[in-house]
Amino acid sequence: MNSVRVTSALLWRCALIVGLVDAPLVLLVAKWVPSGLFAKLKWHLAGSAFIVYSLLWGAFGSVYFWDSVYQAVFPGWFHWLLPLGFGTLYGLLAIAFWHGSRLAPRGQVVCFILFGGMASLAGHAIGISRGLLRVPMLVEASPLSALVFGVFEFIFYWTVIIAMGVAGWWLERRVRRE
Repeated sequence: MNSVRVTSALLWRCALIVGLVDAPLVLLVAKWVPSGLFAKLKWHLAGSAFIVYSLLWGAFGSVYFWDSVYQAVFPGWFHWLLPLGFGTLYGLLAIAFWHGSRLAPRGQVVCFILFGGMASLAGHAIGISRGLLRVPMLVEASPLSALVFGVFEFIFYWTVIIAMGVAGWWLERRVRRE
């Protein structure tokens, strides 16, 4: 694991690839989720964000990359609290993003997803200030490439959150009818 090096060039290429994946997915989800349905998804989106970020931080933050990356950024006592802490934080952010997006006259789903993408800037900037890019795996990455990649990475996650929210809403309706 220690021999893996994430460089700025790799992050720029990955940002381009993820951006090319994000664009049609965001358009598809925006078309698939009209504003009337989006208005009903508040708690489904919060639950979906909690699940997505709990799984991400559980698998990658607490397990797979703890030794090589995150132990340099977080105190040791926070190791196993990462999934619950970040799941809760992003669940609350989903509610805030939902409220903010509802203020838009059009494109509420796109606004929600873009809010999620922009949220990565704060989180990654804090991580960078705490030493994220000084760990051996990331020492060759520039802050700008990490921040830009993070935006596209999070746009993907928030698109998944919308899809999961709709699936949860649909499943709940179906169960209530039966």
